[in-house]
Amino acid sequence: MWISRDFDASAIAAGALPIKVLKGPRQAGKTSVLERLGTHHVVYLDDAAIRTRAIENPRLFLDGLPPKVVLDEAALAPELFPELKRRVDEDRRLRRSGGRATRAPVDVWITGSNQTLLARNVRESLAGRASYFDLNTLSIHELGELKLADHLLRGGWPELRVSPRLDTVGYLNALIATFIERDIVAAAGIERHAAFTKCLQLTAARTAQLMNYSEIAGQCGVELTTVQSWLGILEANGIVRRLPPFATNLNSRLIKAPKLFMEDVALAGRLQGWTERQPLLLSPMVGALLETLAVGEVSRFFINRGIPPRLSHLRSKEKVEIDLLVHLSDNRTLAIEVKSTPAELDGRQLRLLDTLGLTIVERWVATPTPAPDLATARVVPFDRLWAELDRLEPR
Repeated sequence: MWISRDFDASAIAAGALPIKVLKGPRQAGKTSVLERLGTHHVVYLDDAAIRTRAIENPRLFLDGLPPKVVLDEAALAPELFPELKRRVDEDRRLRRSGGRATRAPVDVWITGSNQTLLARNVRESLAGRASYFDLNTLSIHELGELKLADHLLRGGWPELRVSPRLDTVGYLNALIATFIERDIVAAAGIERHAAFTKCLQLTAARTAQLMNYSEIAGQCGVELTTVQSWLGILEANGIVRRLPPFATNLNSRLIKAPKLFMEDVALAGRLQGWTERQPLLLSPMVGALLETLAVGEVSRFFINRGIPPRLSHLRSKEKVEIDLLVHLSDNRTLAIEVKSTPAELDGRQLRLLDTLGLTIVERWVATPTPAPDLATARVVPFDRLWAELDRLEPR
């Protein structure tokens, strides 16, 4: 069974609230991580018989479980959430009054793939009682090596890694059809299914590009606000990541539009229609997919430590661009350019960085394969990004 080597759920949950919500896309490995911890009994609520008992009598159902429990896909049994709220509140009252408890304190992990449905239940019943943790698909660091063409087509989906003979195209098609086009659409109450699917495809085609909501809205035949709402739903469900522009009142030359990235590069490639390695590597889209891969790798470095990544991009009205700014602690910033092969940061990029008032701790060129450092930047291969980030931002 595959498990993320760097997501230490027991460590990051220390000091968390009684309810701990582990969220991430379907098939990312949430249940596997918690199973391998071995600290909590796992209850699978996608089992119809178990779910029926939970729905019919949530108090009796929870009474029959060990004190430490994982409620897998808990949103399928929403009746459990008010009962969990009652128990957390009861624990708090007993602590304040010094009373004697008749049961062990609440210590529950909740997992959920459909964040729209899960967030609704948590928001209604468990606000202020739940801590959130994210788990996405596997990083290059967790996989141990980068086979570029393979990663662009298979991404970090655990099942595609432990079952190499599995049909990649069929697996990703099924994931898109069931998780995104069916479950998310149903939970969010989206009625225009065909337009939503087209929006998803257009977004994948524009991964690592400046986001033009009006253009996508026009091509889908919907309002701009509808596209913004749909992309917000996809972002909440771990399908896309919004990369905000770096902004400062001192520089009016900067573009204010965000970039949008698919969270898993293979999902972007599948939605773009790629099925074979060589045509993909020779396509004009490979640069955007490499940037998608690098941004995903950097964001996972922070997410797997339980830290929200603080990332932005930089682009001037003169089209001078830095792909990624990583905002570290102590007001330090790392500047990263993503290239298929090493290339110098040119003078315009360096001058733009120097006008921002940031403490640029290092400048990197991230590439798929190792290469000598440049005069103006360090060259960091993708499979070394975590190690180099750890040097700048140790635990």
